[in-house]
Amino acid sequence: MKRPMNSPANSGPDAKSDAKSAPKDPLQEALALHRAGKHDLAMQRYVAILERDPNNADALYYIAVLALQQGQIEEGIKVIRRGLEVGPERGRLHNLHGQAHLRLNQDQEALAAFDRAIACEPTFADAYGNRANLLADMDRREEALAAFDAALRVRPYNAEDICNRATVLADLGRLDEALAGYGQAIALMPDLPFAHFNRADLLLRQGRLGDALAGYDRAVAIEPRMAEAHSNRGVVLKELGRLEEARTAVEQALKLVPKSAEALVNRGNIAFEQGRLDEAQADYVRALELRPDLPSAQYARGLALMAQGDWAAGFPLYEARERIASAPFVAPPYPRWNGEPLKDERLVLLCEQGLGDAIQFCRFGPILAARGVDVTIVTSNQMRPLLSSLKGVTAVGPDDAPQPNGRALRWLALMSAPGVLGVRPDNVPGETPYLSAEPARMSRWANEIGPDGFRIGINWAPGPTRGAFGRRRAVPLSLFAPLAAIPGVRLISLQKGDAQDEIAKVDFASKIETFDTDPDPRADYFLDTAAAMTHLDLVVTCDTAVAHLAGALARPVFTALPFVADWRWLSGRDDCPWYPTMRLFRQTKAGEWSDAMARLAAAVEAMAR
Repeated sequence: MKRPMNSPANSGPDAKSDAKSAPKDPLQEALALHRAGKHDLAMQRYVAILERDPNNADALYYIAVLALQQGQIEEGIKVIRRGLEVGPERGRLHNLHGQAHLRLNQDQEALAAFDRAIACEPTFADAYGNRANLLADMDRREEALAAFDAALRVRPYNAEDICNRATVLADLGRLDEALAGYGQAIALMPDLPFAHFNRADLLLRQGRLGDALAGYDRAVAIEPRMAEAHSNRGVVLKELGRLEEARTAVEQALKLVPKSAEALVNRGNIAFEQGRLDEAQADYVRALELRPDLPSAQYARGLALMAQGDWAAGFPLYEARERIASAPFVAPPYPRWNGEPLKDERLVLLCEQGLGDAIQFCRFGPILAARGVDVTIVTSNQMRPLLSSLKGVTAVGPDDAPQPNGRALRWLALMSAPGVLGVRPDNVPGETPYLSAEPARMSRWANEIGPDGFRIGINWAPGPTRGAFGRRRAVPLSLFAPLAAIPGVRLISLQKGDAQDEIAKVDFASKIETFDTDPDPRADYFLDTAAAMTHLDLVVTCDTAVAHLAGALARPVFTALPFVADWRWLSGRDDCPWYPTMRLFRQTKAGEWSDAMARLAAAVEAMAR
């Protein structure tokens, strides 16, 4: 998020500066030249004043301001020190001294200077604001929040301070308060671009795409040269599926700042979404040339390499996900496992990201256990009962995660396991089943479903929390109609959540079976679905956790994939090395499901004969 600060450029004279000076006073004339941008002439006048009055603190101050504005930081500091010898109690000189130290990345010296400015002038609002902003940049957020509160006691209705305080609240995770703060700043100063930009960033994090887009639109309308707003506007448009508009927005950002690594990553992500992987890779490579340690660029390039089947190069870059803003896990306070032999240490595998990810990659627990490793998987309380069926592995919820209390521990994020173990497309450990259903539930669902007909479990939409990515994977339920028309076929809904309401909207609703029993209450997530699957002849699903569950249970499953599928599905193949019982049906054109579902229906019909 961006934070407006009082820079040396803003510390120069304004129209009210030294208004008490007579119209033809030399200082007033110099200030007028300074305000007009005639810096060389202004400097000549300031120097002339000092020749007549070597201790003129005002002239010394504005000479220092000019030096900082022109990038002459060391020279500016010399003049500031001379001014402080003349008037050590002048708060604005201490404040300018702090700004000069900031330009030299001398944070502690800057903080001390701002403190001296406030001590000299307890109502010096700019010094309070600069001190608060510096504390925020130093990640001393609670102190920064208190400092902004102090600044606002001096100037209660300063929109920039309110905006910057809101950014600290956002960094502290107090998102509702942050949104309210940005709203207050905008109400006070409707044309403050940073407030609109930061508010839009926060709305984007919350998945409120329409509101975020409106915020970025307003930011670029106020400040058309705000490259980050154009770039992030492109991110929102990409999430909305408006890819060409997204590309145009990011291109505008790159016109403004051609070497913006972040914008290059965003443009690469759009190209990736369009299936133009070579273009995406070129942008990621260029971004990494500019900023080799940029986590988003490393992560994006890793995903693209993995999607192209180069897992050896992709997995190491994929580790950057731990350092991006929305990191999917928190590292425990003990060493990471990097594949070295384990003796008496227990290995703690951390589930991360989605439910499907946990189901797919939990297979590495039993694989490692078979090698003699003591393995514990830490997962959500909802997933723990299902993962408890893994052989040789202890599955625990977050509250029961192992702690370093005498036993040597190592940890590994679950989706890092294939990289550490050297998994490649040609050696995927695809042995299934590695999960199992509970016998008592299997018996109950045998009675619920019964033996008649060719029984197909269907699932057409990911959960609502998957956002735009989930919407691209969802298959319209209406396209399942050809399955309902196949003689002897029974369609049994495995769909969860609000998408179940779509059943009533299709012509073949009467042919979709649902059950009064509420499958999978929160305490038993997926246990009923797993048991029901054991009595199905086939599962037909979009790319969601249901696909992974069917594969992990070694049940026959047909999975419909979008044009640009996740890296794990590779490209250009209809089999799946992760799940031998799975067939893949891919879109041939982005956003167009008809062809994929027609091929899938033909395969179902052949199977059901």
